[in-house]
Amino acid sequence: MLFVLAFVLSSFLLGGRASAGGQWCEEDPEFLVNGGIVDISTFFAADIETVQGPVTFDLHVPRNATAAALRLPGTVPVTATISRDLPSWYGVGWMPVFVTVNVRATTSFDTTTTITGTQGRLASAIGGRSNASTYVQFAMIGTNLQLQQP
Repeated sequence: MLFVLAFVLSSFLLGGRASAGGQWCEEDPEFLVNGGIVDISTFFAADIETVQGPVTFDLHVPRNATAAALRLPGTVPVTATISRDLPSWYGVGWMPVFVTVNVRATTSFDTTTTITGTQGRLASAIGGRSNASTYVQFAMIGTNLQLQQP
């Protein structure tokens, strides 16, 4: 009992930053593309103070696609843009889509970006680095996503 009390008190008195390194951050915007929800998550372990400016997500879709950013939650500020700069898609085969993610920071650290649809299917898990663009190309039909190698 005395050990438990000592542990609880030390947790409160010695609170603050953990000495194990940076904090895990997840930036997790959701987009609606032609009626299907696309959830793009970027994870990294870094001190929040090292991240400069917002984490940016630029989603590229066909010219005739319907797309909107639905939610922009995150540990740090997040921005999302939609660029309709891919060739028009007329519903034959997989619709090409890609996203570019940028995490600007004063230090260099690893990032991981994943993409899922409404079915919760993992479409990709791509490693990246802060201060460099992470490019993820994928394709979708409705809510089904498929990773395509760039």
